[in-house]
Amino acid sequence: MKPFSYSFSSTISSKKMKQKKPSGVPYMVNVDKGEEGEGVLLDTFDNELLLSGKLLLQRGNMLWLQNFNSGTFVDQQIDTDWSYVSDLEQGPVTLQLGMISKLRALISVGTVAVKKDSGTILDDEGKTRVRFNNLVFTKGKKSMGVGCTQPLRGYGKAHEDLKEWLLKLGVDPCPIATDLYTFVGLGDDLYCAKPVITLSSTATVKISAMIIIQTFLGVARRNEDGVIGDYDTEFLHDYRVSLRKVRSVLSLFKGGFAGDETSRLKNEFSELMQQTNTLRDLDVYLLDQSTYYKLVPTTTHAGLDVLFAGLKKTRKTEHKKVVKYISGKNYASRIEGLEKVFSKPSNLESGANSDANGRIFGCNLILKRYVKVSKIARLIDKDTDDEVVHQLRIHCKKLRYLMEFFTPFFPAADIKSLIKSLKQLQDNLGRFNDYSVQQLFLKTILTSGNYSSGKGLMVAESIGALTAMLFRLQRKERNLVMKNFARFDSSEIRDCFNELFNVEGTCQ
Repeated sequence: MKPFSYSFSSTISSKKMKQKKPSGVPYMVNVDKGEEGEGVLLDTFDNELLLSGKLLLQRGNMLWLQNFNSGTFVDQQIDTDWSYVSDLEQGPVTLQLGMISKLRALISVGTVAVKKDSGTILDDEGKTRVRFNNLVFTKGKKSMGVGCTQPLRGYGKAHEDLKEWLLKLGVDPCPIATDLYTFVGLGDDLYCAKPVITLSSTATVKISAMIIIQTFLGVARRNEDGVIGDYDTEFLHDYRVSLRKVRSVLSLFKGGFAGDETSRLKNEFSELMQQTNTLRDLDVYLLDQSTYYKLVPTTTHAGLDVLFAGLKKTRKTEHKKVVKYISGKNYASRIEGLEKVFSKPSNLESGANSDANGRIFGCNLILKRYVKVSKIARLIDKDTDDEVVHQLRIHCKKLRYLMEFFTPFFPAADIKSLIKSLKQLQDNLGRFNDYSVQQLFLKTILTSGNYSSGKGLMVAESIGALTAMLFRLQRKERNLVMKNFARFDSSEIRDCFNELFNVEGTCQ
């Protein structure tokens, strides 16, 4: 007996329900109407709750969560001062939020007028047969509600009767949270870090490149307010990834634009990203703070306390610099100028491959990059220089970008399967690179001389212990590269690459 989720355009009152109730059925409807007040819709920066079929609302010191997939409604009392899932005590709502990373902030999607009505279906002896909850939202003269039933064991018939009444009242079964986001004016403008790019199979290389660049320039700009507001570190991460993808298009789509123009634009985007390099580095180290403490003996934790206190202080200073930069006239002029450049093909001088078919060009790029990845990876053994492993990581990243750019041209299941197999190798290479970069960063701190003699010794001891552990982890990931590539280099994967992307010959 499953709960029943529904939405409705006007409040369902107990009077209306009684009027629609089938005759001869000895049930009474009891509705406890709540008072309307201001509530805040909450979600992650990338609408993870919405996409998973959940609606989260805070009103005062209460959290309300409606799960449309399971048809359940839960609430939980909280402290009003919180941002991250990790700030909340364990309770019914936090259990439902289990799939969200504790590093993610839950931020305001919008403010709405809302009330909660609770109801029960009683038999002729006054026993409760079914419960239900309704959240009713008001905007101007319009209202919208979402609700769910709570069936009780042994009373299946009463639950079916309640569903029948609700459907006769005109409710829509199995609603999704997007309906509510649209109702409050947010549904048509939801953020997506990886939007589906619409490319025509007949579009030229130049036009295809411009569409992809326009898309990710837009994604980068959507993150600017989040970077400034500092709600969640993922805003900066997505901002940088989007600009990196733009730069990759300029690098990979050789001949799409004139050579001199391509070089100039690549430099433009590199300079934009450089302004946030330090802030992102600091974010990465601070996000891994709890992991660092677990890696080293407790006797070195005092030094880590000093280290991270210094990093947090530095981050505040660096964030102010980034805010000043993104809020400035010079940045606005540069980014708006770039948007204008890519708004019309005539704004950019064409290259040697500009008029070639974009789909065929893309398939060739993917196969060439796949062959390059395979050749490098097959030569890696336990004695190969680390720099070669780093190069493999970069080529894998470019291959992943190309496959994502051209995803709409291929069967979804096939392309997703290939990307998933590549991602396993990428994750391995990414961790290898992270451990390498983190060791260099710690070495820089060690030689900076920013700590007094007493604290400096404590920090040096903790950095020494941490660096040793990071080196061990890096070696472990290094040893996994060949194993993970073997999976990606299977005959099945090669055949799939040839089948999807081969337009002239086969890849070896």
